[in-house]
Amino acid sequence: MEGRIAVTGAWLLALALSACVGPDDENAKSPANVAAPSPPAPVPMAATAFDFAAWIGANAACQGEYFADVQDAAFAQTLRQAGVAVDPDSNLGDVGPGSGRLTPSRPTRLHGFLVRHVDYDFGSGSTFAVVVEASAEQARAAIGARPVPEAYREYFKLGVPTAKPSENVPMPDLRFVRPGEQAGTQEIGCAAFDG
Repeated sequence: MEGRIAVTGAWLLALALSACVGPDDENAKSPANVAAPSPPAPVPMAATAFDFAAWIGANAACQGEYFADVQDAAFAQTLRQAGVAVDPDSNLGDVGPGSGRLTPSRPTRLHGFLVRHVDYDFGSGSTFAVVVEASAEQARAAIGARPVPEAYREYFKLGVPTAKPSENVPMPDLRFVRPGEQAGTQEIGCAAFDG
């Protein structure tokens, strides 16, 4: 029995010692010798999906900078890859005043309403209007629109200013709703005014 214990002990000792690696061993894995994990490979921009619904939502809520996007020559390709038709009269990629129409090829929604298209223009001020299938009451309720202050009434009747007027900004950006050109449609969007 003692011999068996000695053999078993020797066997365990040999196993334990074989697991130890000395600093001169070519297989040593000290923290200094362990390579840091490589960072994940960058994902090409074309491989990332452009979220048209999120983009129109941000811009209709006066939280985007669509005019910078539409002045970028590569943005037209981004839109097309996302299944958005760019009207031939749109001036995507042109720097300076412009306008255009964007039409999603897949069902896209804003505030739960089906989007027909987006009209935009910019120059001395800007307007980003998402044309949706909704009643006037539904569209007003979606953004909490109410009669606008006097300063806006030349252009809009219902909306929500994004800030209080000030001496420096007498007409803050306005989230608006107004009737669409076609029956059963409303425009929900953002208007910015040069002060």
